[in-house]
Amino acid sequence: MSEPFQTMLVAGAHPAWLIAAAGILGCLGLGFQLFRVSRRYRGVRDEQKNHHDLIEHLSEGIYRSSPDGRQLSANPALVRLNGYGSEAELLAGVKDIAKEWYVDPTRREAFRAELETKGKVENFISEVYRHKTRERIWISESARLVRDRRTGKVLYYEGSVREITETMKRLKLQDMFEKLTSQLPGGLFQLLRRADGEFSVLYVSKGFRHLLGYDERTVPENPNTVLHMVHNDDRAHYLETLRESGTRLTPWECEFRIHAADGTEKWLRVAAMPETTTEGIVWHGYLADVSLRKKNEMEIERLAFYDPLTRLPNRRRLFDQIGRQMTMCCKDGHRGAILFIDLDNFKTLNDTMGHDVGDTFLKQVADRLQAAVGPQDSVGRIGGDEFVIVLSLNDTTAASATRNAIVAANRVLAALRQEFVLGQMIHHTSASVGVLVFDGREKGPEVLMKNADMAMYQAKSLGRNNVALFDPKVLQKERRRFRLLSDMRSALVDNNLELHYQPQVNAAGHVVGAEALLRWNHAEHGALSPSDFVGLAEQHGLAELLGRGVIETSVRTLALWNQNPRLAGLRMAVNISLKSLRDPDFLDFLHDRLNAHGLDPQRLTLEMTERVLTSDQMQITRRMNELKALGVRLSLDDFGTGYSSIAYLKKLPFDELKIDGSFITDIEGSENNRALVQTMLDMASTLGLSAVAEHVQTPQQEALLKSSGCAYFQGWLYGRAMTGKDFSKFVLERNPASILKFPNSRQGA
Repeated sequence: MSEPFQTMLVAGAHPAWLIAAAGILGCLGLGFQLFRVSRRYRGVRDEQKNHHDLIEHLSEGIYRSSPDGRQLSANPALVRLNGYGSEAELLAGVKDIAKEWYVDPTRREAFRAELETKGKVENFISEVYRHKTRERIWISESARLVRDRRTGKVLYYEGSVREITETMKRLKLQDMFEKLTSQLPGGLFQLLRRADGEFSVLYVSKGFRHLLGYDERTVPENPNTVLHMVHNDDRAHYLETLRESGTRLTPWECEFRIHAADGTEKWLRVAAMPETTTEGIVWHGYLADVSLRKKNEMEIERLAFYDPLTRLPNRRRLFDQIGRQMTMCCKDGHRGAILFIDLDNFKTLNDTMGHDVGDTFLKQVADRLQAAVGPQDSVGRIGGDEFVIVLSLNDTTAASATRNAIVAANRVLAALRQEFVLGQMIHHTSASVGVLVFDGREKGPEVLMKNADMAMYQAKSLGRNNVALFDPKVLQKERRRFRLLSDMRSALVDNNLELHYQPQVNAAGHVVGAEALLRWNHAEHGALSPSDFVGLAEQHGLAELLGRGVIETSVRTLALWNQNPRLAGLRMAVNISLKSLRDPDFLDFLHDRLNAHGLDPQRLTLEMTERVLTSDQMQITRRMNELKALGVRLSLDDFGTGYSSIAYLKKLPFDELKIDGSFITDIEGSENNRALVQTMLDMASTLGLSAVAEHVQTPQQEALLKSSGCAYFQGWLYGRAMTGKDFSKFVLERNPASILKFPNSRQGA
C-alpha cells in the first residue's frame, strides 16, 4: 500500500472513489464464495442422487430402521422382497418387525443384542415371512448402528437384506443328501475320464470312503489308489469292464475283491452309468459291499459243486470241467483224458473199521490224487469210493496222449499203493483205473464219463489194481445189455417171462417135485437162460420185481397141479435172491399169494445160496425164521461151493441141502469128489436134512450117489427143464398112481 493511501486512511479521510472500490472488491469476493458454495451444493446433490439411484437399483434390499425396530425407509428391492408395490405401502404395512417378519420371534432379540454389543451385524441368517404374502423365505442380513457424532446417541440403524432361499434349499438338500448317503450300506461316487485318458475323482460319499477303509476326512482323489486295492486276480476284469463301459457308453457293472486301506479284504460291486460331458466321460455310480452275498454264493456253490468230505469237485462240477476241456481241445487241437478210479475193497474197510476211519482214508486219497497230477488237471469225487481225474494233455496225436494218460494212471496207482496211516492202524489199498482219451469232438461229458466208467470195470475184471484203456467193443456189449434191460422191463410188465420145470426124482425114479427155472424167449436173441439176464436185473434194481413174478407164477402153477390128484402132492423149488430176503414186504406178499390160491406152504421150497448167508447174518437168520414160521420149506443151494460150518447150519432152519453139480460131474473119476459127496450126505443126515444131488447125467453117477445114501436126484438123466404142460404130461407118464414124497421136517428121508 502506497504511503499516500496509508496516510489518508490514518487521517480518516474517506473519499467516494475509495468506498466504491471497496464495495466492488467485496462484491467480487462474495460472488466467488457464492459460486463455490453453489458448485459444492450441486456436487453434493449429484452425489446424493447417484447414491439414491444406486440404492434404488440394487438387487439387495436396503433399509433404515429406528432403534425400536420401526421401519424408516426401504429401497425397491426390499419392497419387492416383502411383496409390496411401493415403499409407502411397505412402511404403512409393517408395524412390528419382531412379530411380523421373523418366523422365530427370538431372532429379532438376537439380532438387536448383537447389534448393540458389536455395533454391527454381518450375515445374520434368519427365516422370515415375505411380509405381505406370508410366504416363508430365508434371508441374510447385515446392519450397522448410526450415532450422533457429537453426543454418540443412537439415531438409527441401517443395513441390507439378501434373499438366500434357493441357497438354503440347496444346503438343506445337500445336508439331507449327506445324511441319506451316510446311511446307505454302500457309497456314491463320480469318476471323470478326460479326453487325454486321465482319470480324476469328482465326488465320493462317506459310505464310499468307509468301504475303502478310509477315515471320514480322507478323500481318495487319485483313482489309481482304488485300482491298487483291487485283487490281482480281479484287476484285469475290473479295467476291462470300465474300458468297455467308456467305449460303448453302457452301464459299468463289475464285482471284484479289494484289500482295503484298513487291511480288510472284501467283495465289492460297482454299478455306474457313464455320461458324456464337455470335460469328458463322467461315471455316476454306486459301490456296494457284497461280501456276505459272495460268501453265501460260494457256500451254495460248494454245497452244489463240491464234495463236502474231500472238498473236491463233485460229479456236477466235473461235468462242467470236462465240457470246458472238450471245448479247449477242439479249439487248440489238443487232447484230454479221463481217469476213472475205483478204490478196491473200500467197503470192507468202512464196514469193519467204521465210517470215521473210512472218511479219514478218503481225505488222504484225495490229497494223494491231487499231488499225483499237475496244477492244470482236475481231481473230483463222484461217489463213495470213486474218483475222477480230468487230464489236460498238450498232445496232438492219439498215441502220444494215450501213452501219457496211461503213465499218469500208473502214477496214481503207485501213489495209492503206499501205506495209509489211519490213526492207530496201517492200511494198504489198491485201485482199478479206467483210462479214456478224448479230442473234444465226442457227444458230451456224459458219454465220456460213462465210457471211462466202463474202462474202470474192465480194469476191475482183470483182477483189480490194474489200468485199462477204454475199448469200443465194451461199449457195444453195454449197448446190448442196455437194450436187453429195456426189453426185460417190458417183458416183466407184459408177463412175457415164463417158468420151465426140471423134475426132481426119488430113489425109485418117481417124480416128487420140480425146480422152477426162469426162461425168456427173446424175440431177437431167442431162448435166454437166467445167467443171461438175472445179473442184469439185480444190477438195475429189477431183482425184487423179477422175484415176485417168479413166486406168483410158481404158486399159480402149484394151484393148477392141485386140481389133478396125481399132481397134487408135487413140490415146487424156487430160487430167491438176497434182495428178496431183505425186502420188508416179501413175507406179506408170499403169505398173501399162498392164501389167495389156498396152498399148503409145505408144497413150496425156497432155495438160497451160501453167498446169501455171508451178508447180514442176524437179519437173514431172522427173516428165515419168519419164512419157516409161515410154513414154507427152505433149501441151501449149491452146497459145498462156499463155506458153511456145521455149527452155523445147525442154527438155521433149513430143510434141505442141494449138493452142487460140480462135485457130481467128477464123482466117477475122482475119489476126492466121492469122499466130499459122502461127507456132505453124512452132514445132511447128521443135521436131519434132506439131500438132493444136482446135475446127475449118467446111471453110473446115480448108482454111486445111491450107494452113498442120497435119496433125491435132479439132472438131465431124468429130464431137462420143460414147459408146465410138458412137465405135467411127463409126471403122469412116469409116476404110478401113488408116489413117495419129501419128508415134512428135519427127521430125514
